[in-house]
Amino acid sequence: MQIRKLQEMGGATLLVSLPKEWVRKAQLKKGSVVSIDESVDGGLVIYPSKEEADDHAGREIDIVYPSKYRNEGIANEVTAAYLLGYDLIRVTGRDVISSKDHERIISAIKLLIGLEVVEEDAHSITSQFLVDKMAVEPSKIFRRISTIVRAMIFDTLHQLASDEIAVFEPVAQRDDEVDRLHFLLVRLIRTAVRQPLSATKFGLSAIDCLDYRVAASSLETAGDYAVELSNSVSRLGTIPKAVQERIAEIRELLDAVQSNAVRCFIQRDFKLAQLVLDDSFKLEKLITSLREVSNDYPVEILHLADTIERIARCQRDIADLVSPMGPA
Repeated sequence: MQIRKLQEMGGATLLVSLPKEWVRKAQLKKGSVVSIDESVDGGLVIYPSKEEADDHAGREIDIVYPSKYRNEGIANEVTAAYLLGYDLIRVTGRDVISSKDHERIISAIKLLIGLEVVEEDAHSITSQFLVDKMAVEPSKIFRRISTIVRAMIFDTLHQLASDEIAVFEPVAQRDDEVDRLHFLLVRLIRTAVRQPLSATKFGLSAIDCLDYRVAASSLETAGDYAVELSNSVSRLGTIPKAVQERIAEIRELLDAVQSNAVRCFIQRDFKLAQLVLDDSFKLEKLITSLREVSNDYPVEILHLADTIERIARCQRDIADLVSPMGPA
């Protein structure tokens, strides 16, 4: 960090010099235009005006085929390029892309929202990100992920607490959508960190970007646990009435905890975050009582309790991100 004194000119205008090394890297000179934005944390962000043009043009990357990594390497490289914010991703090589690798690449692309194949032949596959990233707000994606995960958990626990015929395929399908949205959110957050202009337009500080990354990971993990929960339910037979009643109580409180955790995170509401923590302690007691009434039943029910506890911990971790120093 460099410390510089403000200079006064004309009795009213304050000036500060720019770091020489930064000016050289940005290829600026006398008469060049820079853009200045106020960040959400009260600072100023200065960047060359050409950044917007460069950002609009997009970033390109060439991935060499065959991959130097193992079997899944080529698909993982495509996903990594997407998460790093590349807009044009080309897989090219001297060798013909095998049918198996072609299938892996196309499958990877289909998992990534906004990425579409625009050109391909025997030796190459070119995909392009076609979504205007400034039109997609991280908070909206985060809410959407939360809505899906919340429904996955609620529906599974509802089936546990009732005698309805369980249908588990939709849970796994919804988890795929959660993964797709999670990848998109990670891409946007990384772009915002790399390009201050994007973060400013989203109204995010550097700390906000980090918090969104952590919170989104907690939600995605909760979605994975929801799939694990549904798989466990599919292996159970008839569930005792006492267990069903306890699960119904847990379902209602867990649903409220997730809803409030997401709300307090987006609104930076510390009082609501405290309510989430209070309800989390109540939830822990209910889960403990579930274990107690399950002692005489299959061990699978105890595994259910452990999985529910992990889901609750994911929601509590989101509320823990809300600082008492933030706006309430």
